[in-house]
Amino acid sequence: MEKKIKVLNIISSLNPIYGGTSSSTVDLSLALAKKGFEVDVVTNDPIKSTYSNMELVKVYNLGQGLGNYNFSLKLFLWLKKNKFKYDKFIFHGIWQFNTLIARYLLKNNFYVFTHGQLDPYFATEILKKIKKQIYWYLIEKGNLKKSKAILLTNENERELQKKTFVNTSGLKKKIAKIGIVGTILNKNKSKEILAQIFPKLKNKKYLLFLGRFHKKKGCEILLNSFKKIISAKKDIYLLMVGPNNSYQNSLKILSKNLGLHNKVIWSDTLIKKQKWAVLKNAEAMVLSSHGENFGMSIAESLSMNVPVITTNKVNIHNILTKTKSGFISNNTEKSFYLSLKKFLSLNKKNKKIMKLNASKCFQKYFDIENNLQSITKILNEK
Repeated sequence: MEKKIKVLNIISSLNPIYGGTSSSTVDLSLALAKKGFEVDVVTNDPIKSTYSNMELVKVYNLGQGLGNYNFSLKLFLWLKKNKFKYDKFIFHGIWQFNTLIARYLLKNNFYVFTHGQLDPYFATEILKKIKKQIYWYLIEKGNLKKSKAILLTNENERELQKKTFVNTSGLKKKIAKIGIVGTILNKNKSKEILAQIFPKLKNKKYLLFLGRFHKKKGCEILLNSFKKIISAKKDIYLLMVGPNNSYQNSLKILSKNLGLHNKVIWSDTLIKKQKWAVLKNAEAMVLSSHGENFGMSIAESLSMNVPVITTNKVNIHNILTKTKSGFISNNTEKSFYLSLKKFLSLNKKNKKIMKLNASKCFQKYFDIENNLQSITKILNEK
């Protein structure tokens, strides 16, 4: 009987407030376990945290590291003690202590998912850019050179590595397609859940933003475009879902100044059935992003047969265009507004067709069950 390959995923946190990185790690771990790999996850989450309850996957929470760098002596000692139990190691995210640990404890036997953290967009944040460039030159590039490869989700992300704010030449790069584990949720049940959370949206049409609130998401474009939309179309709402932070607070002020306080509904992070309920009942997912390596919320929306309105700065935009699963714009207010207007002017028949297209798009490109071949091939390499 062939020995199972034992894989360890290392991530700072599985807390859903951190968006796609945490949720993709959960879904990847589950999918690999179902494919016959033995999978564990180690995190810096509080020891008693239960952000993920995976039956097939063991999660080790070691407690929080120090500062944004997540310096953790516990993680270092845990990996030093347990590294011989595993065949393959996948680190999720960069710019933290984790990859430095990998460099010295797991030389040439680990992979790193960068999860969009090398996106050229970050060059616009000047002080952070300079800080990261220094750290890259002194430490991070050396960490990644010791990996088997950095893992990228698609060819567009690979191309962006040539235009980013640090020099990635000399690094081994491999494509490891990711996706999500689809969820089945009864339509009537989802409407009940929606009405419980947001009574105002009962039997109402709404557009949905779901994700982290970050300047990269271009939410000012969305709010200004939505203002123009409701000037002509009064029967639509906008639901903004994500963890509260200073950027969200600035967006709330903008929304109020635009006179949208009765049409925009704000929510903290939603998880499990609540998240799937707001997705299932949305008219469309709206993401006016300035840069996105994958867009986990897009895949989640497609899995619920919900079309997507987003920008050509999202690396999977060509797939959405090819499958006619939504509308793609530039990351400008004028262009995004025209996409919103075009979508909302569709008749029932064409909206139904687009919903069917969204479902087919998910099944073909973003269902993780159908997307594992590239990463299982990588993990099976000697």
